[in-house]
Amino acid sequence: MSPDVPPSRTAIGATLRDARRRYGLEVREVEERTKIRARYIRALENEDWETLPAPAYIRGFLRTYGQLLGLDGEMLADEFRRRYGDGPGTGTPTSGPPEPLLSERRRPSAPRFSRGVWIIGIVAGIIVLLLLLSLLGGGDEAPPTTPTGAKAGKQAKGKGHKGGGKEESSGGEKVKAVLKAATDTEVCLVAGGDEPLIDSQVMLGGDKESFDGYKNYHLDVGPGKITFVVGDAKEEIDGTEPAGYDGDSGGISAGTYEGPECP
Repeated sequence: MSPDVPPSRTAIGATLRDARRRYGLEVREVEERTKIRARYIRALENEDWETLPAPAYIRGFLRTYGQLLGLDGEMLADEFRRRYGDGPGTGTPTSGPPEPLLSERRRPSAPRFSRGVWIIGIVAGIIVLLLLLSLLGGGDEAPPTTPTGAKAGKQAKGKGHKGGGKEESSGGEKVKAVLKAATDTEVCLVAGGDEPLIDSQVMLGGDKESFDGYKNYHLDVGPGKITFVVGDAKEEIDGTEPAGYDGDSGGISAGTYEGPECP
């Protein structure tokens, strides 16, 4: 590192490089696991932002690469956004020296209880449950209630994919879904209402992914050009804004964009 470059300027790249070396991983191995091209991985470690695509893709790379190395990918992406905003090409941070990066996600430790406390708690719970059952058994059984109106609609909506996905049901046929990226595009693909198949990953131009065994799919895509195929239906997506799509055996339709994070 040259003496006129502050150490904080290389914190992101050095954090990634040091973690990769601790795991004994080569750049090619990282490329195979993350689907991020090797030249982009080297550019991240060297903070060569001019070699990388738009800031939105850089943040996606940082999330994916960081998670592979056991780091807090969201923290790395937030650190990049705080320093450079949408203009890393100038090489000038948008704010003062950054806070130190955490090398790994730190979770609060759970309180420790002795075995005796746990046993007492379990016994007390069983006693309370038996008392409740005895009290309820002596009265008239209340008829089951059926949610109506807005409450019923809210409960039905909560069973499916958050906001825009289609709920997996007994009807319909299982269909195959295929994604083929023409440009680098951030993708979130969910099947059956709540099962992430592609978890907020950046598909690079030329990449192709296929999935089978599900009745419906929900796709969120960022800016870019990508082809979405579900069964016999095909949608050529070429947009400058994020968008959402739903697909099943009946075809593909515009859906609700749920945001950059998968459920």
